[in-house]
Amino acid sequence: MPEPLETGPVRSCPSWRGGEGTTPPVLAVIAEELLDEDLAALADEVVQRLRADEPSYRRLAAGELADDVTAHLEGTLGRIAGVPSATGATGPAAIGRRRAECGIPLTVALRGLGVGASIVWRELAARAAARPAEDMTAALHQSADLWAVLDEQCRALVTGYDEGLVALTEADRERRRLLLDALVDGRMGEWARLGGTLTLLGLPEEGPYVAVSAERDATGAPGLAGVEDFLAGHGVRSTWRTTVDGTVGIVAIGEWRTVTSIRELLGTLARGRVGLSRSYADALQTSVAVARAMVARRCLPAGAVGVTAIDDDPVAALLASSVETSTEVSRLLLGAVMELPDAEQQTLLATLATWLATNGNSTETGRLLFCHRNTVRNRLARLEQLSGQSLEDPRSVARLFVAVEALRLLDPSVLGDVGGT
Repeated sequence: MPEPLETGPVRSCPSWRGGEGTTPPVLAVIAEELLDEDLAALADEVVQRLRADEPSYRRLAAGELADDVTAHLEGTLGRIAGVPSATGATGPAAIGRRRAECGIPLTVALRGLGVGASIVWRELAARAAARPAEDMTAALHQSADLWAVLDEQCRALVTGYDEGLVALTEADRERRRLLLDALVDGRMGEWARLGGTLTLLGLPEEGPYVAVSAERDATGAPGLAGVEDFLAGHGVRSTWRTTVDGTVGIVAIGEWRTVTSIRELLGTLARGRVGLSRSYADALQTSVAVARAMVARRCLPAGAVGVTAIDDDPVAALLASSVETSTEVSRLLLGAVMELPDAEQQTLLATLATWLATNGNSTETGRLLFCHRNTVRNRLARLEQLSGQSLEDPRSVARLFVAVEALRLLDPSVLGDVGGT
């Protein structure tokens, strides 16, 4: 059984008023009669018809549907009777917005207006037929007014429906942003309160996944511009969040992919430093994975372009995991070298970095720096004196290697041209 119709009090429609001495159109008179006498019954008929013929309308409470139908019929008859049509919360545009919010298809919403108009015309024609023949003829001539009103209402409903869809899209986008923020930041209580699922983020509910951290390029543009669409074009699902210094993403590796293949895809798009976490299966561990991806990104020196993983260089990863501490320790290990004038400091550090890169080969270091090997030895001896580290002691060499690596990652300008090697 259909739910009982709930309607509010019927508003009395003002009489049609034309110029002095004029006679109101026949349809205007009949429309006013229907407003005064039969509005509730007509609304009830339309509601029952809609709920019987359109399953979508059964999702609406009968009272809500009755209010909308009553407002529509009142507006239609009022317009014919010479009263402005309903606007605001009861107008066709507002009804269109509500239909979009309820997920009722636009075609169904438009048919709803058509059903109301057809019942109105049936009653107008029936009452006109009971009048003198000339009134019936006049009513037929005036019938175009009803269809003009319906056309206008349909346009307004479509406009409102589109606005409703836009609002829903914006709401979905905002919810997705809040969910992604909660997941990336590890705020799992907020994730749960928002009803978080990976599906809502466009990701599969089961891993593996890989987290990505990408910095902006030299111009300030995203280092992985258009990455979501790019990966989707290769059958890879992902979701991304813009941060102050770049972009963070979660990529679903999928059944036929590996971290290596994801890395290769990102490498074709990268315009700055990009870091990857290890693959992980539990999406609730995303905040940890993102932190590791950010460390991996810092394993590349500033200004570099490429994709790196935390496993590529464990020493660099260790240093990049705590920038402030690594910077302080590197300066502590190098001692008085860091107090020299810039030019002399850079010469000694560049010599040390090249010597370490050539496995302690002074001849090869001299060739690379365009100086004699004895010059290399003299520079290294001065560096030993100022730093307090001995190049004959493996532990001291290890300390100097760590110090140079920290400078290469965190302050490459100190090393001059060798900073990016």
